[in-house]
Amino acid sequence: MDMLRGRSAVSPQASTDLPLTHAKPWRHGRPPLRHGHCHPHSHQRGGWHCGGWASRRVVHRVLLALLALVVVTRLGTHLFGGPQPDLADLMRLNGDGPTVQPAAWRPDAETAAAQQPKLIPRIIHQTHAGGALPPRLRQYMASWRQLNPGWEVRLYTDQDCLDFVRHEFPDYLEAYRRLGRGVERADFFRYMVVLRLGGVYADADAECRRPLDGVVHSKDTLVAGWDNEFAEARAALEAGYVRMRQLVQWVFAGAPGHPALKELCDAIAAGVGRRQSFSADARIDALERTGAGLFTDVLLRHAAQHPPSRRDDPWGVRLLPRLLFGAPSRPAYGLAPDDPGVAVLHHSAGGTWEQGSSHWPWQVTVQGVTSEVARRWRHRSEDAEAEQAKVMAERDEAVQLYPVSVDFDPPFDLLTHRAGRGERQSGADVGAAITTHGGWQPSVQPSRRPSLTDAVVGSMGGADSRRNVLIDVGAGYGLLSLAAAARGHRVHAFELGPASLEALEASVRHNGFEHLVEVHKEPLGSPEQEGYTCILPKQSSGGSGGSAAAAAANLEVQRGYGPADVHAMPAESCQLMTRRSAGAWAVPETDRVAALRVSANGWEGFVLQGFAPLLERPNRPPVVAVEWNPAAMRAAGWRRPLKLVEWLHGLGYCDISHSGYVCDERWYSITYGIRRRGGIRPEDLAGLRQPTWCRLLPQHFSLLLDRASGAYPETLLFVNRAAAVANASSSGSSSSGNAPGGEAAAGGRSANTDEFGVPDVVAQALAEAALMVADPAANRTAAAVSDLAAAAGNGSGSGGGATLHASGKQRAPGQQQAQQRQPRQPSSEEPAVQHGEQ
Repeated sequence: MDMLRGRSAVSPQASTDLPLTHAKPWRHGRPPLRHGHCHPHSHQRGGWHCGGWASRRVVHRVLLALLALVVVTRLGTHLFGGPQPDLADLMRLNGDGPTVQPAAWRPDAETAAAQQPKLIPRIIHQTHAGGALPPRLRQYMASWRQLNPGWEVRLYTDQDCLDFVRHEFPDYLEAYRRLGRGVERADFFRYMVVLRLGGVYADADAECRRPLDGVVHSKDTLVAGWDNEFAEARAALEAGYVRMRQLVQWVFAGAPGHPALKELCDAIAAGVGRRQSFSADARIDALERTGAGLFTDVLLRHAAQHPPSRRDDPWGVRLLPRLLFGAPSRPAYGLAPDDPGVAVLHHSAGGTWEQGSSHWPWQVTVQGVTSEVARRWRHRSEDAEAEQAKVMAERDEAVQLYPVSVDFDPPFDLLTHRAGRGERQSGADVGAAITTHGGWQPSVQPSRRPSLTDAVVGSMGGADSRRNVLIDVGAGYGLLSLAAAARGHRVHAFELGPASLEALEASVRHNGFEHLVEVHKEPLGSPEQEGYTCILPKQSSGGSGGSAAAAAANLEVQRGYGPADVHAMPAESCQLMTRRSAGAWAVPETDRVAALRVSANGWEGFVLQGFAPLLERPNRPPVVAVEWNPAAMRAAGWRRPLKLVEWLHGLGYCDISHSGYVCDERWYSITYGIRRRGGIRPEDLAGLRQPTWCRLLPQHFSLLLDRASGAYPETLLFVNRAAAVANASSSGSSSSGNAPGGEAAAGGRSANTDEFGVPDVVAQALAEAALMVADPAANRTAAAVSDLAAAAGNGSGSGGGATLHASGKQRAPGQQQAQQRQPRQPSSEEPAVQHGEQ
């Protein structure tokens, strides 16, 4: 490991103006340019691909005519055209002047990361065949230097690539020369150059959107990203893919000597030696021989053996969400180029045709022209397509679960199903959301921060001597549980959904977290509900047969949190039954529980009743997170959802925030006056920034109930400051500053961080939430808008801020005190329960 670190770590240079270097220590002098030779460097549908074949006489004639046209045109260009640029001109096109890194990409975390040594050297490798660079390519290539001032950029021509292989990999030289298509040689070269020198390879049409220091970690040795995924094999094939779930190889990063890159190079050389052919389609053949198909297969094998969570493994593999390396140049499949967090944007959707030229691309090679013409003339048989789709589906069946490296510190993998095979929760395919964005939270855009995972796991502290416990009810795919385990905390995860349970248990084994995560395969409820419950009714049953048949296909029934009448069915009407328990008895009393999270689709009240002994003891969990869905609670038999919030508030959980549709509606209402007026002032920007969490005061409880969505839950975050202080005092740990109490929880800023540099994100969430009730700039601006004076004011209620009306508008100051709504009192027809009212 020390040898690897010594060889590959490259410290950032002092100057931010690094020249674009031409890396060829074995040659001297200026390289000759080969005009007119251009090949693409990525496998995309619609692109030009080198190589072709003759199938009919008419094709031969067309090819000869095109060849003559190209020769005459190139001859005229040489005789009458202007001088062609040399390598020095190409360097100047990328800009050698001083560059300034945009202020938007200078956060403290990425600045600190830029100072750390890396196992992956700070080198960016790019290739271009020669000749003039189109303006758009010039812009994309310049982005790598502008956003990565401490990195060296190296540009290789075709001749440079050949010389590099001859000098560094003589054993591969014959195979490299025998590859019939330029795109295949480009693939082979990118693997070899990173294998030998390390660094980042990026296609010329890939644009950098974030500094690489914030994406490539100091201990990474191989980083790649997911491309698209398809539910059907034929759809993937028609879109130009050879895997139903495929990795991108237009950008990846690696340390010198990584075994996965060595295996890639060996496989290509061996395939060329055997004259291996995969398909009659030249495009598919190239993807399988050297491109994304082979790249995906090899990296998946290594990712299964070397997860990033195993810190003693020097050859870990991180496969990033699509958001980072697989973002498209146009909105597609749930991802847009302007989504926050995009690291690399790929612009290839037509090869040279779309690289800034408005006329016929004379730089296209004769090989590329012949390949494209032949591809358009050739008629593929339905049998061949069906066979290819069958092979693709069989490969997918063999994998089942795909690793996604979550953007978390420290990193870990979360295994997900391919789109269409996982479980849907709150109207979304959870596995697909994690693959695309690297995170998941119901009713919230995945890019919003701080997320529920940030808040809950961040409040538990770092992986130091203090070991806390997380209880995760309805763990799903295990995002929260695995993040806590990655920090060294113990977890009790409760899950019964078939697909989620399969992925959760596989992720625990994959990351080596068996000693930290205990998976409980049982549903929870109140003490009165303990006993056997139906989770899979028969299709044809008596009584409420219609509703039972509809509920049989409901995932929530199988998880144990479906309609109450289904779970209460007798044994003779049920195919599968399981035992429901009270949560307090499933967790040892000696466990120091730091956080409790409940996702139970309407059963959250009963589940928390089962944890009442834990919540009422002096050392209760400082943080409780609940996915609160009033409509589902009523369907489960809990008649008064608001009493759950009031009960927790009465137990001392007085700092409450919520995230979801209701929070977004509150933000929209409070900032409506500012947006209506226009002419935003700098002091108004804080009020316009949409928060992830909204502060919830007692006088707003009933308003939260009125505005709650009938289909999707609102995430409620309860913080008990007294419990946080008591737990910190009893433990005597130096990491108590991470507890969600003290000044930080009150909205101030805390300098306490754990060893991973994670601040008190619960306090950050509450500080953001304070904007919703006490932002003076927003209130002043709203009061200044005359046509909204009756609906928007500065709000001077007991909470110190504006009160949201049930219609979504603010009340004027004079109306607030007289018309402020209070939590609804229980009626005589609604009996109370010992630990919360149903």
